[in-house]
Amino acid sequence: MRKWVCEPLFTEDPNKIFTAYRIIGTKWTIHILCALSQGPKRFGEIFDSIPSISEMILSRRLKGLQHDHLVKRTIRTRPTQIIYELTPKGAALATFIPCLIDWDTKFQNDTTGRNKDDY
Repeated sequence: MRKWVCEPLFTEDPNKIFTAYRIIGTKWTIHILCALSQGPKRFGEIFDSIPSISEMILSRRLKGLQHDHLVKRTIRTRPTQIIYELTPKGAALATFIPCLIDWDTKFQNDTTGRNKDDY
């Protein structure tokens, strides 16, 4: 019987890593988490901070992140504003973004494997 390479990490539930990948592997999710890691923002502020994302996709991703309890949506009155912010769960996930950026920076020109331009 084959064993997981990271068996100590997967002894309880091997699907945990796939849940995390489902969330952060969705296009634009990391960008949204990064934008919100700087503090609560309105939809337009998030939209302006992520070049090339459409309003429709941003809306879908925010709804998905709310569903996964990573983002909280609050409606403020006087003046009416809709504010998005990270939940503690979302903030914990966002702490890994600098590690991913560092990894990419370190290996983007690695000639022993695929270059960044090959993706």
